[in-house]
Order: sequence, then C-alpha cells, then structure tokens
Amino acid sequence: MMRRILVDAARARGSGKRGGGVVRFDINESIDALPQPDSRLVDLDEALEALAQFDARKAKVVELRFFGGLSVEDTPKC
Repeated sequence: MMRRILVDAARARGSGKRGGGVVRFDINESIDALPQPDSRLVDLDEALEALAQFDARKAKVVELRFFGGLSVEDTPKC
C-alpha cells in the first residue's frame, strides 16, 4: 500500500494537469520529504513491475525492503 501511495503522489506532482482551482491538501507531509526526486520513484515502480514479470518473489522482496522498511531478517522467506 505504501508503494502505491508514494508512486501516486510522485506521479501527481509530475503531472501537468494540476491546478484549475483545486485546493491542494497534503494527507501526509512525510511523502513530500522523500530524499529522492519524484521521477526516480516512478522509475523504481516501473522497474519493480518489470522485475515482477521476470521474478515476482524478488520484486516482492525489494518492495518490502524499500517501501516497507523491513530488514533482511524481517523479510519473509517466501
């Protein structure tokens, strides 16, 4: 879920269709404090989608480690 939230927020900030009288409401300010540029987050999402086509287990491990913040020990051995 965190992956979806972060990627959607990155895509929204990169979109040229914002504005038009819409009031911006930040649900979670920590999303805006990401240490990496939004385009890199979208690129990571696309790379994970490609990896999932090749090896779904490896893609899930990367997702849990990066987006879930799990350690090597905490990552389930599927």
